[in-house]
Amino acid sequence: MDVAGLLQYLRLQRADVVDKALDITLGMTPQADFQAAWGKLPGATEHLISLACSRQNPEISMKASKCLVNLSEDPHIRRIIRDAKGVKLCMGKLRDSSSKKQHLLYVSLLANLTQDKAACEELVNTDDGKHADFFFDLYVLSADHADTEQTFQFGAYVLTNITQYDFGRKWLVEGSRSGKKKRCRCMCAPRFKRMNVRDAPDGEPSGNFLYHGDIVEVEEEKDGWIRHSKGWTARDWDGKQIMFPYNNNLTVLVAFTNSTNQIRRLATFQTIRNCALDKSVMGNMTLAGNDLLERLMLPLVVPARYGDMDRKGMLAKVIIKNDILHKNELKHGKQSAPDLKNHDNNSATVEEVPVKAAILETLLQFVRDDKLRKLLDHKRTYIILRELHEVEIVKELEELIIHIQNFFILDKKCLQQPRADDEGTKVKVENEVWSSPTGPVWNGPVDFKKKLQISSDTSGTVENTSAPPKEA
Repeated sequence: MDVAGLLQYLRLQRADVVDKALDITLGMTPQADFQAAWGKLPGATEHLISLACSRQNPEISMKASKCLVNLSEDPHIRRIIRDAKGVKLCMGKLRDSSSKKQHLLYVSLLANLTQDKAACEELVNTDDGKHADFFFDLYVLSADHADTEQTFQFGAYVLTNITQYDFGRKWLVEGSRSGKKKRCRCMCAPRFKRMNVRDAPDGEPSGNFLYHGDIVEVEEEKDGWIRHSKGWTARDWDGKQIMFPYNNNLTVLVAFTNSTNQIRRLATFQTIRNCALDKSVMGNMTLAGNDLLERLMLPLVVPARYGDMDRKGMLAKVIIKNDILHKNELKHGKQSAPDLKNHDNNSATVEEVPVKAAILETLLQFVRDDKLRKLLDHKRTYIILRELHEVEIVKELEELIIHIQNFFILDKKCLQQPRADDEGTKVKVENEVWSSPTGPVWNGPVDFKKKLQISSDTSGTVENTSAPPKEA
């Protein structure tokens, strides 16, 4: 293939020729040999970036952007894009463009770029973390609107990638805003949709509004009112709190563990799993104070009813879910398919294997720490895992469960937890310490290994695939 000749057409001043050349280029960008050849051409990737930045011809800009997403699958080209201020380009497009297609492309490009540490560092550390905070706010806000939820779903991979590293975990759990203004998120009732912003506490409406999900910096607090850049908003309205403190990003991210979007949900568990590697940012307060432990336990609950003695100390929602699953199984039989609209209705037997794996790997990191193991022990985590092990059929997950259980068994300070019936009669359980030489040792972070590619049609559909899409 004459890649150099193709580049010559892309350098011409005629928009119609450049447009046709981009169509050809886009069709070839998923191919590994084309990526390798393109990466060897001096200035080729930089020229695509200049076309992507074109404001005069949106169609050319769109096609060039698609090419960049596909080409960023190649590590060498990815470095070229990064060195040409690719992260800044992505953030600029997300700030300035109102096009959902453009947003989808540049979130996808950012997901690919952040497979490299340097891009993660640039995103998190540039301008004292403002890039990362802005991106996270966009990602969170997009989940509240059906038309943007799909657009930003691949932002979940960006979070998974940056939390491979200690600076990314620290930013997510502790925030980059120490010494900065406190933030609040508006969570007004859906029937209100928006709240009037007033010119003073109990003053007249200013003509500005706060919409459901908006995040603002708090400039002043007075008598239950919060002043921000748009004016004043009451902390409570109609007898309910509507302005909630937004202290760190993990607090908000935990909510996505029950997202109906499968990409967001799985990547959230994997991001939390990455954070679990760092005990300096993931302690007792973090685990207990963000409902995090509850969200980790719920997908592991099975229909077999926990005994009354076993339940002492268990999280309330875990007990409630166990009762509901038990009654449903007695009435309707075993659950055969997951409820995709509310994952809390699902038994662990129909839960996604990657989700359970991410949760178990997280717990395995937690039980290595004495204090966290004590907390998990008091919440009867061993019981939940014991019953899950009875029904789990995936070998990888069985090994993880046993490996976690061994930390409790070998710790003489942990509760002795043999199975017990409702009358309190203890039933002996053989707890063998697992010593398989091929057992899992999870000391490395999870990253987003699959690349995002853009099909060559004009719809701009992102394909989450490890193989290049075939062209017709």
